Amino acid sequence: MKTSSQLRSGYLDFFVKNGHTLKASAPIVPQGDATLMFNSAGMVPFKPYFLGLKSDLKRATSSQKCFRTTDIERVGTTLRHMTFFEMLGNFSFGDYFKQEAVFWAWEYLTKEAGLDPKRLYPTVFKEDDEAVELWKKVGAPNPAVRLGEDTNFWNMGPTGPCGPCSEIYYDLGPEFASGKDDVVGGDGDRYIEIWNLVFTGFDRQPDGSLKPLARPCIDTGMGLERLAFCAQGTKSPFHTDLFAPIVSKAAEILGTDPQDPKHALGFRVIADHARAATMLMSEGIIPSNVERGYVLRRLVRRAARYGQLMGFDRPFLHFLVPAAIDIFAPGYPELRAASEQVQAVMKTEESKFLETLHAGEAELEKALQKSGKNLSGESAFRLYETFGFPLELTKEICEARGFAVDEAGFKAASEKASEIARASWKGSGENDLAAIASNAPHTEFVGYTAQECKATVLASTPGLAVLDRTPFYAEGGGQVGDTGDLIAADGSRVLARVADTQKHGGVFVHLLESGVRLLVGTEVRAKVDAERRARIKPHHTATHLMSEALKRVLGGTIRQAGSYVGPDKLRFDFTHAKALTPDEIARVEKIVNDEIKAAHPVVPQVHPVSKVAEFGATTLLGEDYGSDPRFLLIGPKGWSEPKNRFSLELCGGVHVDNTSEILAFKIVKESSASSGVRRIEAIAGKAVEEYAASQRNAQLKAESELQAKAEALAASIRALGGKAEASEGLKALENKLGQLKANKLAAQAEAGKIIVEVKGVKLCVQRLDGADPKSLRGLSDKLKAEVGSGLVFLAAPGEGKLSFVLAATPDMAAKGVDASKIAKAFAAAHGGSAGGRADFAQGGAADGDWDKTVESLTALIG
Repeated sequence: MKTSSQLRSGYLDFFVKNGHTLKASAPIVPQGDATLMFNSAGMVPFKPYFLGLKSDLKRATSSQKCFRTTDIERVGTTLRHMTFFEMLGNFSFGDYFKQEAVFWAWEYLTKEAGLDPKRLYPTVFKEDDEAVELWKKVGAPNPAVRLGEDTNFWNMGPTGPCGPCSEIYYDLGPEFASGKDDVVGGDGDRYIEIWNLVFTGFDRQPDGSLKPLARPCIDTGMGLERLAFCAQGTKSPFHTDLFAPIVSKAAEILGTDPQDPKHALGFRVIADHARAATMLMSEGIIPSNVERGYVLRRLVRRAARYGQLMGFDRPFLHFLVPAAIDIFAPGYPELRAASEQVQAVMKTEESKFLETLHAGEAELEKALQKSGKNLSGESAFRLYETFGFPLELTKEICEARGFAVDEAGFKAASEKASEIARASWKGSGENDLAAIASNAPHTEFVGYTAQECKATVLASTPGLAVLDRTPFYAEGGGQVGDTGDLIAADGSRVLARVADTQKHGGVFVHLLESGVRLLVGTEVRAKVDAERRARIKPHHTATHLMSEALKRVLGGTIRQAGSYVGPDKLRFDFTHAKALTPDEIARVEKIVNDEIKAAHPVVPQVHPVSKVAEFGATTLLGEDYGSDPRFLLIGPKGWSEPKNRFSLELCGGVHVDNTSEILAFKIVKESSASSGVRRIEAIAGKAVEEYAASQRNAQLKAESELQAKAEALAASIRALGGKAEASEGLKALENKLGQLKANKLAAQAEAGKIIVEVKGVKLCVQRLDGADPKSLRGLSDKLKAEVGSGLVFLAAPGEGKLSFVLAATPDMAAKGVDASKIAKAFAAAHGGSAGGRADFAQGGAADGDWDKTVESLTALIG
């Protein structure tokens, strides 16, 4: 019996041997194609070849990761439906046609995969006599079954490429018979379709007629899960080696027998959804209430509820992730690097749902008792909004008990909530933007090469203006909109100051200060605030450098989840399960600064969107870049050697021409943005110089004040007459001096403190030169108040030793986080000693490399 890995590799090797180019699977999320939520078929990545947009490939074969949302509720109820699956395919783009496709399909199934020819049943389009004869030629013992256009004729749309299909069915045997639909091409379980051969040979005209294509193509697709089911001779796809390890692990955790008929459906759902969620999360998708994130949330919560129905009230799906990755790693070895991230996100999502599941079910029970046989849309929406119940989960629970759900009412309640939210969003101006842009032509943007140009006002309302052309960058891709001036054509005066620039469709709308309204037809000189733009550009290019640096430090599975690029700083959100360590932050900084020093050219070029996969360019999840996006390459040789690069992303923003113009890069904060998403705030260019200068000035000011007060202290003591007075005066002045020292330390701490998150606990760390233990303790109280909840670690070096304090906020101490225990373990590891209470400890240790010191402390937390 062949394993699924052997079937996958055997299929690909077979078609490579027959002249096909092996292509790796594209991501589940289509790159640069916002029209699709997920890749749902093997041919999707090859659309440019089928449409004639690319011609550098004649034959190809692949195993494509696919996901279909339409089958979620049917998973486990049939042998055919699942959410994630792999589609094996071989493709011809104007090369071979029907004969080769049929002959190779038969040869692979009967000789390579080892299926019994007597159990294979080909079907053809009812008018395709050629295909009937081809199946006779290969020696198929079962004659081809002629079927209608609804099943055996493929259309891309009302017009365009189309052609007949030949589907191959496998007879599972009489033990799988389920009724009258058990015929070839029917919906019964006995005969299951395993392979579809599409002969795309026609171009449907507007009048419905079929015109032969100049370049007929072949598109075939065979689900690996179905092939394994037939080749391995199991009871169902869920008993193959593509699911069984997950089922086995789930049974071990849940303490339930998967062979028990009352739990069979639950185990199938858990196995399917755990597989699918693992694959989606591995590509950086995070559970949310919109689009792909919502689909992922449905999977996790539906699987979690089946575990709860088996009497298990704790998170368990994250324990299934390693089993899922072990299944797919032979074909997709990069998955192993994502394991920790996927497990963390899975556990967090399931935990959040379980916290509200019981309360939500109680609320649903109350609603059902009052609703007769129909749950109102308002009740269903309340379950969604308050308890996180996706509508589909509510429907599933209700249908199992014989209740219907008012879906139209749910939609109405959802729309009403959205209207209330929009009404409370004051000053957004979105309607005004839409109104002024509605009748305006697309704006010509010249801002990549110019920061000033002549333009004409095409549309205007109080505070808004649309020009025929503009150098002003409109907010997008995380970058803020440009500001500047609209000047009279003769340069005599400023007509309006541009406070922001937004984009509506292809129209750039300039937001004007003081509600100024310009006359339509007015000629102006549009001038960008060049100094502000010069501060934005280093931050944007540094964002690209940091994105790549994070992948190199944390692994290639991280994905951008949001950003801000402005004149003051950059902010970058990315998928990652835990806080960065000080060492990881330092490594990211070093990589970025090394690339800045390397003085790489930063070169934009426009290419067809089909080049995204070929170049391996980074794209934002689900972003629509149009047919000809702008690629931004950062590397030593520019586009002369695009593969020899540091970074390549699709980006429409403004950038420096060379990385050396960035000058320097500094991370100032790392924190949690949301569940499974980290946030870095950083600065680049002149902002780094200003940041360093402000730190130096703060320290110098504190030192200057301390020195002046020390001199005044000495003079005051000398001026005192008697010993008693001198003693009292000395004490008072010592208090003042102590306060000055404290102020200096506070300024020093504020300038250089770092806050990281370790296993869900905030940790503020700071090394303070010249501090004494008493000062450290006082400062720790101040920083605890700023942190709010977490730990504060302050240390002062001196003579090769380190004096330190470790303080816990009251809530941390109440949760069992023991500062004394951590401090003692830390001191012991560094040749020192410590003591104290659960909320505060102090001690001494040997001084050494600060990053390694902090790293050893973080290892003791949690």
